[in-house]
Amino acid sequence: FDVLGDVTFDNKPLRDLLIQAIRYGNDPKVRERLNQVVDKAFDPESIRKLIEDHALTEDSMDVHKVMAIREEMERMEAHKLQPYFIEAFFIEAFARVGGKLRPREKGRYEITHVPFALRNRDMQIGFGDPVLSRYERVCFDKEFTNLPGQPMAELIAPGHPLLEAVIDLVRERNSSVLKQGAIFVDENDFGTDLRLLFYIEDSVQDGKILPNGSKRVISKNIHFVERKHDGSISNAGYAPYLDYRAPTAEEQPLLWDYVKAQAWLQEDVETTTMSYAISEIVPAHLAEVRQRKLKLVDKISKAVKDRLTAEIQYWDFRGNELREKEAAGKPNAKLNSANAYKRADDLQERMQNRLAELEKEKYISASPPVIVGGAIVVPRGLLDQLMGAPAAFTADAQARREVELTAMRCVMEIEASLGHQAKDVSRLKCGYDIESLLPAHLRDAEGNPLRFIEVKGRARAARTVNVSKNEILTAFNKPEEYILAIVEVDGDQCRTNYLRKPFSERPDFAATSVNYDIEDLLRQAEVILERGY
Repeated sequence: FDVLGDVTFDNKPLRDLLIQAIRYGNDPKVRERLNQVVDKAFDPESIRKLIEDHALTEDSMDVHKVMAIREEMERMEAHKLQPYFIEAFFIEAFARVGGKLRPREKGRYEITHVPFALRNRDMQIGFGDPVLSRYERVCFDKEFTNLPGQPMAELIAPGHPLLEAVIDLVRERNSSVLKQGAIFVDENDFGTDLRLLFYIEDSVQDGKILPNGSKRVISKNIHFVERKHDGSISNAGYAPYLDYRAPTAEEQPLLWDYVKAQAWLQEDVETTTMSYAISEIVPAHLAEVRQRKLKLVDKISKAVKDRLTAEIQYWDFRGNELREKEAAGKPNAKLNSANAYKRADDLQERMQNRLAELEKEKYISASPPVIVGGAIVVPRGLLDQLMGAPAAFTADAQARREVELTAMRCVMEIEASLGHQAKDVSRLKCGYDIESLLPAHLRDAEGNPLRFIEVKGRARAARTVNVSKNEILTAFNKPEEYILAIVEVDGDQCRTNYLRKPFSERPDFAATSVNYDIEDLLRQAEVILERGY
């Protein structure tokens, strides 16, 4: 919006000031007075208020708001789907629906055949751009779209018709499997508590009615939560299933017999999970959307009223002016009073219709959450118990837990000694254990405020470390800010190494975790901190 018309120059038009400057600009007293008038008119606080009053978005923020948003952006960047999650999904899903994709230059592929089921799908899901029968080059990272001497590559990302067609076809063919459920094994949990994993969708809608008669969805979230036998429910993270594996043919009969014997699984577990979603998940989502949307609608309504009211007043004035001239026998050959009044009436109707639409957008409500799918998660400790095998890596699960807690404590102490504000986020299962906020004077040239630390505590004799798929992909998403902290624990003593860019290869699609040799990691990664015993 142009706010110059709202800037006042000592209650005089800008035209008068310009004329004075031209006529008397050489007079020091006049020049000083004009400078004072202009400085007062363009006072930063006054301009900031004008911008906030007219802006449709919260673009005018103080430094604290800016830093808070930047921190949130850093967190979201660590969990972004593009390129690694999207690439892994597309390659596997495209092959399963009959597509042919061949690797070419680094990070780029050629699609030699797109099945008819996908080419026909774009019309069904309503995307304007057609799905082609072949693509000379595609990529998943925008840095590979345009390489010198190579054909331009299409970026396969959310919104691309081919990706949307693949998603839609996979959901159509396999959506029933989500509801049917599955059994997973969590190799990183050495406990013995069986868990139920639920995939929940919740959406927020406004009062605008779509052509099909339904209300318009303005925000949709997905959540993964896990429920235990005691009824406790907790957040399961962003994509927990990536860290779980399917049971082997040998394990399946034992697990199936055990699951069937669990009486609590026969209870109405979906109802209690829905209650949790309605009381914990939906209100937070609704409040966030309502706060943001109502503020935006109010600002749009004010802008619509201001602009169209001014237009209506202008055409009313022109109509009166033209009618007087017509009564005096001086009609306008190009425009008459009736047309001017009609324009004013049309604008009035347009304003009322638009304001009515905006009023509907204020009726924000939450749709009932939907449980899309579920699965049973068997911890490794329980599986070992059922198989009659000793626990892996550490015989005593409690001792292993003590090692992990000691490692976490050591890293938290190191961060505090460096002047960082460290926070334990391990319960959120977000791909790292500690989120560390750096003070402004300790940040790098880019000014990145956060670093994400995954802590791996190991007994002194251990030679390998196991890293989950989610942790590895998070490291690739934020290579400069992600740190793998390998902590060798000997009683209460720790030896800690901070590794940056520890992984050179992404895990296979079927992998749930990768075992790394600690010495190999220390050789190939950038060691940015060492603390000895």
